Amino acid sequence: MRAVLFLVVLVPCFAIAVNMTPRFNNSHEHVTVTEGERVILPCSVDVAGKETVIWVNPRKTLISLEDRRLIDDHRISVERPYIKIWNLLIRDVRYNDSGTYECKVNTTPRMVKKVTLEVQVPPAILSQLSSDRVTLEEGESATLVCNVTGIPQPNVTWYKRNHREIVPVKERIGLEGEVLIIHNVTRHCDDIYECFVDNGVPPSVSKAIRVVVNYPPEVVLPNPKRIGQRLGKETILECQIYAHPHGITAWKKDGQTLERGQKYDIEVFKNDVENSITLTLRISNLRKGDYGNYECFGSNFLGEAHGFFMLYEVKPPPTTTTRATTTVRRVSMGPMEPGLVIGDRRPSTTNDKNSLQGYSNKGNGGNGGYEGCNGDSQKCDNRQADPATYPLNSPRSGQQASEDDEENKTWMVFNDDENSAGIPV
Repeated sequence: MRAVLFLVVLVPCFAIAVNMTPRFNNSHEHVTVTEGERVILPCSVDVAGKETVIWVNPRKTLISLEDRRLIDDHRISVERPYIKIWNLLIRDVRYNDSGTYECKVNTTPRMVKKVTLEVQVPPAILSQLSSDRVTLEEGESATLVCNVTGIPQPNVTWYKRNHREIVPVKERIGLEGEVLIIHNVTRHCDDIYECFVDNGVPPSVSKAIRVVVNYPPEVVLPNPKRIGQRLGKETILECQIYAHPHGITAWKKDGQTLERGQKYDIEVFKNDVENSITLTLRISNLRKGDYGNYECFGSNFLGEAHGFFMLYEVKPPPTTTTRATTTVRRVSMGPMEPGLVIGDRRPSTTNDKNSLQGYSNKGNGGNGGYEGCNGDSQKCDNRQADPATYPLNSPRSGQQASEDDEENKTWMVFNDDENSAGIPV
């Protein structure tokens, strides 16, 4: 009976001894983190018992023993949220923290779990080793450098901003790489260039590089190049000058530089187009000596340019005077209403039997006649028959009457325009 009881006690003790062997996940793991963040390297040991758990860094330096840190790096600690967890926590990860870490259990044989830490670094541009402003002349070659770092190795893409356009649109140019070479540059290459750097780790970065192209002046004149104006008037000449940099600008006449004053007003305007100006010359109160050739002049250290205007005199058009003409002619008068007097403008009285009393419609058969004919029926009949022979005037006799009639007779005056007439006063 006692032997049976003894066996019952020994069996549980054996089972406990077997369960004390540590269980360890020794699979190799990879952990990726971005520089500046925090990372946890996992290690889990079941039933460690009296065995010791340690961490070793990629340089084979002992980091921790159990849960105690053995190096002077406050960023590192052993985290144990549960009894079987022996994780290694690294805060504010740096690129030199990269490598393979080992979590070891002091058993025979020794148990090891490897964790490889990969630290990615966002792209960065080393401004001190990169181009900032490149100045050169037309025909030369420009070399733009964008020195970058980052893990993994960044890609560098080049763009031209076209910043002078109304709506700037970036234009991709060249091949990828840290160096861009522009051969045989012209003034149109003067612009802002950009290197864009990306390696898949945010954030991406970029850098602007200014390319300045120097070139000699170019003078552009409007059409026509000949301008006419009258004496005593004023005129304005203007030209556009393209250059970088701008140096001396002036207006000249007969080789002599014109100065701003009462006669000449010279102004410079900056155009919307970069490196372009408008030079104007206002000439007041033109005289004979002001006509001739004028020169728009521009120069810088690379050269000079000229443009020429011809100012000539315009003669005023000749003036013509149109004179109105009138036609004077005799007219015969038909019957008129009683009381309408057309005749000698000299005053007359009712007692003057020789004055014209009027033209009436009295007569035999409806024919018109003159009153006051002094009873000379033949003369009245003749006047009645041919009024053109006997004009409307005071009747007189003899040669005196004929001369008076010629001098004082009344005329109907007709203008050249058809159907228009007038009676002089």
